[in-house]
Amino acid sequence: MTSQQTVAVIGLLFSLVSVVLSGWFSVRTAKMGHKLRIEAERRKEEETAIKAAEKVYEPLAQAAAELQSRIYNIVETGWVPLVKRYESHGDYAVTSTAFLFAHYFGWIEARREAVLSSSGKGRRDESVQQLIDGVTATLRRSESGDGFLFFAAEQRAIGELMVSWEFIPDSTTRLPHVDGYAAFVKRYRSDEDFRAWFAPVDAGMGKVSEGDNRRLIEIQRALVDLIRELDPANRYTFGYQLEPIDLSEIGSVAPAEKSPRFPGRVS
Repeated sequence: MTSQQTVAVIGLLFSLVSVVLSGWFSVRTAKMGHKLRIEAERRKEEETAIKAAEKVYEPLAQAAAELQSRIYNIVETGWVPLVKRYESHGDYAVTSTAFLFAHYFGWIEARREAVLSSSGKGRRDESVQQLIDGVTATLRRSESGDGFLFFAAEQRAIGELMVSWEFIPDSTTRLPHVDGYAAFVKRYRSDEDFRAWFAPVDAGMGKVSEGDNRRLIEIQRALVDLIRELDPANRYTFGYQLEPIDLSEIGSVAPAEKSPRFPGRVS
């Protein structure tokens, strides 16, 4: 083989090696680019899901705060004094208590649907979701009868009945709407099937009238944990003293000596 042929062969080998390396680097770069795009899309999905959930943080925190406030006042003052306080307003004590449960369930359902309808496809803000799951679990289990006992499917069903969606004109964006007290009362008093969903409230009131507040205390404590996570700066729930009920503290004060804990709030 002449020197010219040797040089030609070496040049050809270098060309082949260059092509192979170029192809390898191209494939590797493409794979890395694909992985980066997938990771970017995953992060975007998570951020979108969290933002979708955060849109209902304020009303959800407020609904939870109103419910725990009512529970605290029932436990602190007793059911009979509460009924007497509102006796000039007919069945307000029972109806408004049922509404506060329904309102909370409505915003829980609104949050769930907001996350599922986002590009996050069900990814969740885990810390908040874990505490929501805790409230759900507390409401669906009871060792003291059926008072304030809502199974998970019932909680979701009530939420579905309470929530609707409004689309912004010329947009695919939709906003949740949860029925307020006026709409709830109209339906609660006229629709027996709707009212039947709240039989656990009636059963619970019977237990409370007998002095059994255990269920309410469990629920209130779970709600306080959730509210603190939803609104750590107390921006949405300012004015509520969000403290878990202490059994020993409640038991140490005679009912006649107790006063409303949250003046000016729904109680």
